[in-house]
Amino acid sequence: MKKIVTLATIATMTMLFIACANKSTVNILIANEHERDTTNVVVHVPVEDIMQHVDAPSIDSLTLLNEKNQPVKFTTTSDGKNIEFTVHIIKARSQKNYSLNTSNPSLSDNLFSFRTTSINVNL
Repeated sequence: MKKIVTLATIATMTMLFIACANKSTVNILIANEHERDTTNVVVHVPVEDIMQHVDAPSIDSLTLLNEKNQPVKFTTTSDGKNIEFTVHIIKARSQKNYSLNTSNPSLSDNLFSFRTTSINVNL
């Protein structure tokens, strides 16, 4: 009986964490693995990867933010398969963290929500 209660508790907790997953934000981690700083690098991120982690009607409804939570302009490639934006500088052997967010996230979307994924881009 004790094992059943424990398993039920674990299952309930798992469902709560899944239900609280943040589908309004996805992180983009850009790593510079080189020995030198990079400047004005155009980064491409597949739209398909983004849309599988964010509940948004289209890529145009998302806002890209840098590490200081400032908006960054991005465009889609002509074939519509990638977004692209410029990262002005990434120091050698370091990374930058950007996030794509729904345009109008509500407090309830972010309260008790956990980021479950990041998209990694290596330069």
